[in-house]
Amino acid sequence: MKLDQWEKEPLWLKVLTPYLKKKRLPQLKGEPETGKWVRIPLDGCLAANGEKTYADFKKGSENKLLIFFMGGGVSWNEYTAAHPASLYSKDTSLGFYTIHMDLFSDLRLDSGIFAERKENPFWDWSKLILIYDTGDFHAGTNDFPYTAQDGSKRICHHHGYTNYRKAMETVMKYVPDPECIAVTGCSGGAFGAALLTDDVMELYPACENIISVIDSGFFPLQGWHDIAENVWKSPPEITERIHSDNITLDALQALSRERQDRVKILVTCSIRDEGLSRMINYIENCTFTFTEESGERFQEWFTGTVKEMKETIPQAQFYITDCPEKKQKKTGLTKHCLLQDQVFYDYRIENVSCAQWIKEAILGKQENIGMKLLEDTDEQMD
Repeated sequence: MKLDQWEKEPLWLKVLTPYLKKKRLPQLKGEPETGKWVRIPLDGCLAANGEKTYADFKKGSENKLLIFFMGGGVSWNEYTAAHPASLYSKDTSLGFYTIHMDLFSDLRLDSGIFAERKENPFWDWSKLILIYDTGDFHAGTNDFPYTAQDGSKRICHHHGYTNYRKAMETVMKYVPDPECIAVTGCSGGAFGAALLTDDVMELYPACENIISVIDSGFFPLQGWHDIAENVWKSPPEITERIHSDNITLDALQALSRERQDRVKILVTCSIRDEGLSRMINYIENCTFTFTEESGERFQEWFTGTVKEMKETIPQAQFYITDCPEKKQKKTGLTKHCLLQDQVFYDYRIENVSCAQWIKEAILGKQENIGMKLLEDTDEQMD
């Protein structure tokens, strides 16, 4: 079998591999030490490309649990399955979902909501990080056949749900009865948080204080229900909630209907999100590029999504931002994801940072930030 270009380890990575291996977290052995990150081995669990996978965990000093779904694209058919985003590739920008995470996933555990700083609303909570290397919004159980770029027959292991559930078996031993749970994620992980908050609540039925935080997890695609049911083979409890081209909206509306008394729903996104605008550009124009026009299209569509959420999800709170993306000055596109970035603390809308907004929401203060940005969109549309 000929190796695809995304499977060939480049020379520069071979040189760095010994250094990166030393930076990996130690494997969990016995009782976790409070305040120390460890890797949880997930026996029998696989990434999309068949590699062994894992989760990261830190036991906190408070009896509270943060469950974070990492992001990194999505695969929804044979073509996207055959084009993963791998650092083995010369051009990672053409890939649809992340693989080969082992050497790199542990390098950003000191930023954003993982940082040890007092401004962090989760700084002394226990934290579980679900690595994203399955291309299925953490919601799949399927072995999906596809034809690779070299013409060979392959399997994409959409095992995100299987892997998440395996990680929870371990975490529930060490955090058996948390007084508060936050289920969150960025990008592909935000879709996962929307789809799986209800599942987490099933695992912790006694917890009455649940927060679902969705960061940059929105774009329209026809056929989401069919994808979840037949490509990923998500559990029926997930697929039965999906009925439109807006999978996150569907999931959050169902969560609100069924769990309104136990869950707060927080949504943050920038108005011309560069990553989500590029996905819209691909879906509508088959062009995987950043453009001013795709940003305007996303802004219009997202404004409509927020309107519908405000009407149908009573407990939803919003933090809308126009934080610029420095690499996209020419297109005017804005930041993709806040929670894992320094802007989580530094960038302010109405003199409120995203970290402050979440901290206040956890304490029960309901406030929408940045809604004027969407009102301006409405005025432009009129």
